[in-house]
Amino acid sequence: MSEIKMRRRSRQVSITLTTSTASATTLYLEDFAGGVVDIGTLSTNATTLQMWGASSDGGNFRRLYNTDGSVADITLAPSTSVGTMYALPDAVFGVPFLEVLVGNTAGTGVAATLTLKS
Repeated sequence: MSEIKMRRRSRQVSITLTTSTASATTLYLEDFAGGVVDIGTLSTNATTLQMWGASSDGGNFRRLYNTDGSVADITLAPSTSVGTMYALPDAVFGVPFLEVLVGNTAGTGVAATLTLKS
């Protein structure tokens, strides 16, 4: 009997971090169930990445919270001259549309890459 082969699909999306949902990249997550955000060199005092979700394209983006009422943010390591990668919180995969914002203006303009997997 032959072995069943399963493959994961992935997609990479380049984003530029911002503090505003109006200028953030909208990510369509319907086909994805996990992912990471890769921040190259973050030599700023940015402390968090905020997750904002919407139920429709062009809908109102709202801050995502975990089931315990805590924000579904990513706490960033202190400024570093080497790249860092962070797993996306599970809460983001309950919404079809996501925007990733930086928690303060210190990180505005920083380039990042999201790798999403199915």
